[in-house]
Amino acid sequence: MKAKFVNMCPNCGGTISDERLELKLPCKQCLPEVPEKIVQMLKNEETFFAGVSEVRRLLKERDALKNYEEFYRLEKEVEDANKLFYKATGNKLWSAQKTWLRRVISNRSFAVLAPTGVGKTLFGTFTAVYLAKKEKENKSIIILPTSLLVKQVYERAKQMAENLGLDPERTIIAYLGRLTGKKREEVFNRIRDGDFNVLIVTSQFLRRNFKIIWNEGANKYSFVFVDDVDAILRSSKNIDQVLMLLGLPQDAVADALKLIYLKRRIAGYYARRQQVPEELYSELNELKDKLEKILKGKLKGCLVISTATGKPRGARVKLFRELLGFEIGARTEALRNVVDSYILPGSEDIDDEVVKLIKTLGKGGLVFVPVSKGLEYAQALNEKLRQAGIRSEVVHAKKKSALDRFVSGEVDVLVGVAVYYGLLVRGLDLPHIVKYAVFAGVPHFKFSLNLEEAGPFRLLQFAFNIRPALEGYEQSQLDRLVGKIRRVIYDLDAASVQILTEALKEGKELEGRLEYVRKNLVKLKHLLIQELSKKDVVKRLEEKTMLVIRTEEGQQYIYVPDTMTYLQASGRTSRLYAGGLSKGLSVVVVDDEGLFNKLVRQSRWYSDEIEWVNFNDLDVEKLMKEINKEREFIAKLIRGEIKPAEVEDLVKTALVIVESPTKARTIASFFGKPSRRSYGVLNVYETSTGRYVILTVATKGHIIDLSESGGFYGVEVSDGVFIPVYKTLKRCLRCGEQFTDEHDECPVCGSKEIFDQGQTIESLRELAREVDLIFLATDPDTEGEKIAWDTFNVLSPYVKSLRRIEFHEVTRKAIENAIKSPRSVFLPLVEAQIVRRIADRWIGFSLSKKLWDAFNLKFLSAGRVQTPVLGWIIQRYEEARKGYRVIFTIVLDDGKTIRLEVEGPLKKRPSKIKKEIAENGVEIEYLGEEEETVPPPPPFTTDTMLRETSRNLRTGVAEVMKLAQDLFELGLITYHRTDSTRVSDVGIKVAREYITENFGKEYFEGRVWGAGGAHECIRPTRPIDAETLLELIRQGIFQPATPLTRNHIRLYDLIFRRFMASQMKPAKIVKTQIRVKALTEDEPIVREFPWIKTATEEGFLKVYRIFAMTEPPSPGLHKVKEISHRRFPLLPLYTQADIIKLMKERGIGRPSTYAKILDTLLKRKYVIESGGKLVPTKLGKKVYEYLSQNYKDLVVEERTRYLEEKMDKVERGEENYLDVLKEFYQEIKKIEGGS
Repeated sequence: MKAKFVNMCPNCGGTISDERLELKLPCKQCLPEVPEKIVQMLKNEETFFAGVSEVRRLLKERDALKNYEEFYRLEKEVEDANKLFYKATGNKLWSAQKTWLRRVISNRSFAVLAPTGVGKTLFGTFTAVYLAKKEKENKSIIILPTSLLVKQVYERAKQMAENLGLDPERTIIAYLGRLTGKKREEVFNRIRDGDFNVLIVTSQFLRRNFKIIWNEGANKYSFVFVDDVDAILRSSKNIDQVLMLLGLPQDAVADALKLIYLKRRIAGYYARRQQVPEELYSELNELKDKLEKILKGKLKGCLVISTATGKPRGARVKLFRELLGFEIGARTEALRNVVDSYILPGSEDIDDEVVKLIKTLGKGGLVFVPVSKGLEYAQALNEKLRQAGIRSEVVHAKKKSALDRFVSGEVDVLVGVAVYYGLLVRGLDLPHIVKYAVFAGVPHFKFSLNLEEAGPFRLLQFAFNIRPALEGYEQSQLDRLVGKIRRVIYDLDAASVQILTEALKEGKELEGRLEYVRKNLVKLKHLLIQELSKKDVVKRLEEKTMLVIRTEEGQQYIYVPDTMTYLQASGRTSRLYAGGLSKGLSVVVVDDEGLFNKLVRQSRWYSDEIEWVNFNDLDVEKLMKEINKEREFIAKLIRGEIKPAEVEDLVKTALVIVESPTKARTIASFFGKPSRRSYGVLNVYETSTGRYVILTVATKGHIIDLSESGGFYGVEVSDGVFIPVYKTLKRCLRCGEQFTDEHDECPVCGSKEIFDQGQTIESLRELAREVDLIFLATDPDTEGEKIAWDTFNVLSPYVKSLRRIEFHEVTRKAIENAIKSPRSVFLPLVEAQIVRRIADRWIGFSLSKKLWDAFNLKFLSAGRVQTPVLGWIIQRYEEARKGYRVIFTIVLDDGKTIRLEVEGPLKKRPSKIKKEIAENGVEIEYLGEEEETVPPPPPFTTDTMLRETSRNLRTGVAEVMKLAQDLFELGLITYHRTDSTRVSDVGIKVAREYITENFGKEYFEGRVWGAGGAHECIRPTRPIDAETLLELIRQGIFQPATPLTRNHIRLYDLIFRRFMASQMKPAKIVKTQIRVKALTEDEPIVREFPWIKTATEEGFLKVYRIFAMTEPPSPGLHKVKEISHRRFPLLPLYTQADIIKLMKERGIGRPSTYAKILDTLLKRKYVIESGGKLVPTKLGKKVYEYLSQNYKDLVVEERTRYLEEKMDKVERGEENYLDVLKEFYQEIKKIEGGS
């Protein structure tokens, strides 16, 4: 046994050991003995439920069954339903379907955003029939997009009902369309009278006949299944009607809509950084309270909305969030598994190259022509393909029939125009058919310099590209206009975009939001035309931007690579399906190399995983064989020919647990716009990777901590065994104080507003019951490992499998790799953190109590690291007072500035010396010149980052660590708590790409720096500098989960430049050794020093200047233009950066604690900061004096370092953690005994 957890027994809610929790068992008070056979059953995923049943039986036999019954009942119902599913269909439920069923049983509404082939419609159909079997009063409605689907689902539902012993005709009704006379009247009467269990209709039928279906609320639906949400979302009335079918009154829907608009208004104030009027908050709270009262007891049913792609738009869709606690998500087009390739045709005609490619690649292809060449060229190219014997057809908005022939196999290849909202670019989701895409020329926009023909999205794209060529006011004006347009335009549907485009072209006025966007688009167009008339702007366009300028027939045209359309179009070849992400091939037949190079570069802004390859270097036969095989499998899956018994479960449900909400949102966003659910006190973000349905959630830090009462400061001690006792962590919402014991009010400020992490654990336990496995994705250090272990223990009884995943950067590739290689929690790291926390608690509580008694101040504290650090600051302060130095700053007649330092005591007053130098001047003498090679500095570790950034950002190290934490969680930098300078292969690749593109390959000189190991340096995750990052944010290409401030960008810039410098050539500089004589009436003040003159080879100095370079003052006598002096201590007072350097050098503290230690000293008022220097207070001196006089052995630096070394040994598995605790316990007991 390593620990006890209070209130964590899954049955009685009492205290339980980590051993019992790991074995998935109740505490020993509930079940003293459990047969080994049952323990083994619980360990095995296949026999887990059988083990749960046996545990429940044992508890019942002892008359001890309590909370465990609820868990068992849910699992039992799912198992029973699985047997009925087999009886109904001949198959077993997929894992994801079991998860959805658990939610329905628990009456939780949700959106299913899952890939093709996972059985969403089958699930909805079975659930409706199953509920009818379960209780004859249950009513369900299945809403489908087409009559054909209604017929198919009706036939399948009847067969299921018959297989389950129900009367299909009495149980199920479907409105099949075109019914007449008596039959139509009979169906309508049965619907109105509620004479059914399952009703199957189209969304159109719902809209037209809602009153009959609803029957003034008399028909109460326990299950509403919407298959293909797009059909429902086309009409706001549909959404209201679906909500009313669940028993929600109309006034609840109206009030929820008011709440949505009110939240938008408040968000607008935040966006403009304005104070939100108090009356808006009052109105918000009133509406929330009113809605809560209306909803109480009104919600009778469960809503499930199914979609494969999910493209929710508009305000009304947010009603699901306000009333049912979930939001509909959307898949991302950035999720792609595409081989991006190109062909440089040389002398061969583009069309001939395309024909040759299609003949090689075969059927299942999409061919895209540039929008500038239009439909006419698409038709001409299609004719050439047909003449070559290829079954191809052109597809466009007015000719969609070819799509049906493509699906049926009558057509092998579709040809269309590469335009963002085009049918082929966005309207296809055919993972079983589409294999490859060919681009007959680089996809691009083409504008004449007057931009007259540019539509809304082209104008935005062009604004993005032209921005770097603008300056000052014009650039700011562009940003404002683009911001206003972007806030609205990306929420518009395709029809609204078409109306806007035509109005812009024809100069028509519109209404509402569309008119607001149109006006701003007109302003944007005028601004762009005005700037393009300036020659200097046009010149900068070619030099600085992604634009290419071509002259055709005397007219200048701008070509812009259309990267978004390329990614959308090529993404048709790679779609999610049940089991993965299909592989596809994309080939760009290059007609303009300059434009193609810019497409390549820009594509990496959207995705850091794109690797461009020459098509001729591919093993095409092998690649197409792999793609064809996968398509055959997907086709079988869609036809229902793949059974769960034949293959490993294709889609599992996994809960990913992190500490931070920002990290949770960032991870979820890699796989699309997540579907969000409110789950107790948690926000859960749900996405799909094809292989997994992933639920991501944040614990918001530690969930438990040492008890404050019982044992020895929260640790039970017996015969050399130390068992920490853990309770849930509580936090005061007013003052932030954290504690673990039960208090009615905050022990510091008296507030009753207290949040208990027990609520988080309860919500996590409910979530755990839904999933197949849990991935513990906490930070990759000892503290993160301990949080993972705590979470593992409290959740273990509720889930079949828990695994630890580790990643050092929050990128999609890193997350996917971590999921592929999970591990167990590494106990030596956990044990080291247990020792660290107990040591901090023992010394903190023991010495703090002594301080309280001695000073009668309850806020005082002591710590094993903070006390020696306080000693350093006091010692330096005392030393600094012993002597001083004077620095004279002299500006010479040629404008050069020189600083001369003179140690005191001086023979004359500094003001007198200053006057004499001003009158007599300064002599400069050159002693020689030399060239020196300067190597670049290594990349940042935690301590060097804190030292450098606290100087540059002029902010405290605690704030720097918070900024770095945000950058890490947003996926912009690698993990920021590290002692390593090691650069991984991925890091070297990032540097090579950026340096080669921006400075040339001769500047790149890759270095690994540190030794091997899991940790690496702090570096950017992508080859994107701070300026480009800001551009990507402005244009909405990168949308961080939380907004970035100026200091975030400044810190990122520093990390980025430092890392790139570490991977560049050394610099060669020229230094002049000079002698300076400041002439006084007595002896001159003489100093010699090197003056860095210039760089003969800039090397890394191109990105990271570590010193100034100027011409030295010319030799000879100079007059003094200005002179000043300041007096400084002989030894400078420490800065926060200095203290961090000392902690690192002297081996006390760790990267995760550097900032916390300084923050504590400042908060306790032991130290203040003055002019960036740390000054001890009277209180700090008294506290340190008391501790060092009475408990010197415990707070000296040597003892702290010794303990840190011991903990490092525990981490490495070289020392038993109990032995370390025993040694420290004996020391602490001496203090306790001395009291």
